[in-house]
Amino acid sequence: MSDFVRRLALRSWTGLQSLWTMAGVTLVLLLLIEGTARVAQQLRAPVLPAPLARDDPRRALAWWPEFNREFDETRPQRWRPYVYYGVYPTYRGRYINIDSAGHRATPQRSAPGEPALRVLVLGGSTVWGTSQRDSATIPAELARRLQALVGDGTRVEVTNMGQSGYVTTQGVLEVILALRSGYRPDLVVAYEGINDVAATMQYGAPGFPQNESKRAEEFALGRSLDRTRYDRGFRHDMRALGRLGVEAFKQSAFVDWVKSLRPAAVPALLTVDSAAHGTARVYAENARVIEGLSKTYGFTAVHVWQPSLHATGKVPTAFEARLLRGIAADPFQRRMQEVYKAVPPLLDSVMPAIAPGRFVNAGALFAGDSQPVFVDRIGHNTEPVIPIIVDAFWPTVKAALAARRPSRTGA
Repeated sequence: MSDFVRRLALRSWTGLQSLWTMAGVTLVLLLLIEGTARVAQQLRAPVLPAPLARDDPRRALAWWPEFNREFDETRPQRWRPYVYYGVYPTYRGRYINIDSAGHRATPQRSAPGEPALRVLVLGGSTVWGTSQRDSATIPAELARRLQALVGDGTRVEVTNMGQSGYVTTQGVLEVILALRSGYRPDLVVAYEGINDVAATMQYGAPGFPQNESKRAEEFALGRSLDRTRYDRGFRHDMRALGRLGVEAFKQSAFVDWVKSLRPAAVPALLTVDSAAHGTARVYAENARVIEGLSKTYGFTAVHVWQPSLHATGKVPTAFEARLLRGIAADPFQRRMQEVYKAVPPLLDSVMPAIAPGRFVNAGALFAGDSQPVFVDRIGHNTEPVIPIIVDAFWPTVKAALAARRPSRTGA
């Protein structure tokens, strides 16, 4: 009996040694493959930060390298209830500053006492000020003009509510959250549009935030790893470990390489009519919500459909022409370009009834213009054209304020 036990133990030990050796060899091979794939990936990867193209209008700006460093430092996002995300609060830089609420700083007069005029500016990264210093954003330009309008004896308070990627529904939620907190604006300027089109095309349906599919995946992953769930136990923990293993494997460069061997799937694109009508409907209904809030809370709203590179009628610079050629070569971007062009006429027909005299279609703002306007195909702008953009809706803002009855502060 003791002989049998000894032989069984020896065979078991030999089997375990063989199994351990095989596992070790397999692990070493996987590490070698992964290391090779990583080296190849780095050799193919572009240098980061990517150098600006020779014809990029930002290349000649002395302040750009420092601005770009600060921009990279402020790119990380934090979770924000209802609106998904926003930049981290309280950043101090030479060209970019973020206040304690997570808003991009707007240079303006500070003085004790109530401001004569409180203004919220809604939008995405074009409002936040990607590629622009604090002093050159759309809210900063608007603040200077409003301050001149009210005079030196008092002050205005302009808050930049823009966040990269925000769509109009997130702008509505920002207004609701501000009102819920007790803030009472006199004027709300919604400078929006291009992100709604991009989100519609990306998701395949209108009315969703950008990268919504990623949020759904993150929620499912978080639920699978949640250790406070009612069904927590051995089976749940094993499933969680398995999920972590799968996610870790998906991060490998080897998996990326295998995926690259397959031809890219051709995305199913929305028709122009469906995407344009859906986007216009969402934009208009969100404007209607803001108008309803304005009646209850006593503020005035101005709605601006912003210009985009895709639908521009401008005379392109060499840099912009290259961007446009890239759009023309991409089926997804071409369809998005068609939608950008189709939405504004739809809004021209419906917005006058929703916001009489307070809707500005600035889509064709730069038609015939030959100066540098766009710094990328997303639609971010050069600093010198910001006053031109504000010119497009400034008369509407002045008329809207003139039509208001005197506010609590006499503005």
